Amino acid sequence: MGKRLQSLESKLQGWLERANRGHHLLGLTALLSFCGTLTATYPVTAVIVTSVLLVPRHWLRLSLASATGSALAGTIIVGVSHLLGYNEIHTLFPNMISEQTWSEASHWIADYGVWAIFGVGASPLPQMPLLIFFGIVDDRILEAFLALLGGKILKYSAVAWVTQHFPEKLAFFRRINGQKTTDPKARR
Repeated sequence: MGKRLQSLESKLQGWLERANRGHHLLGLTALLSFCGTLTATYPVTAVIVTSVLLVPRHWLRLSLASATGSALAGTIIVGVSHLLGYNEIHTLFPNMISEQTWSEASHWIADYGVWAIFGVGASPLPQMPLLIFFGIVDDRILEAFLALLGGKILKYSAVAWVTQHFPEKLAFFRRINGQKTTDPKARR
């Protein structure tokens, strides 16, 4: 898994660097955030961090683009789950919906409604199961989009702000991944 993830990170970085040279970084950031959320194959925060490191002064615009792309993908998950319903979801993903999981998710959604989606959007918790459960039991797709967008704006703006204000701290992660840095400030 480590080599595949490293390869994916390299590809994402290459795409974002090319998009930045062609002045398409904002659009590609939104598209990659959309795809990352829809497929759950890579963390959207990796897209945000890389984008903000390329153009730090646009950290807010980049975080808003990522939040919008991610929220749209999450809304599609809710909508498709609603259209498919419990039986089809259970047939497609039999291990995902155990009685205990269904009970816990149902109570959480019943107690908090769309606020549960806001909370999971703003947190580092996995959102896919909750979005699927919400889609099955509730048809408020617009409210789900707005809640998810609000949560994602909070989370991604915080990530982008930290990345913009403390880029030297990210050198630690490059060293962990075995990449050497040549920036003397980053060695502190």
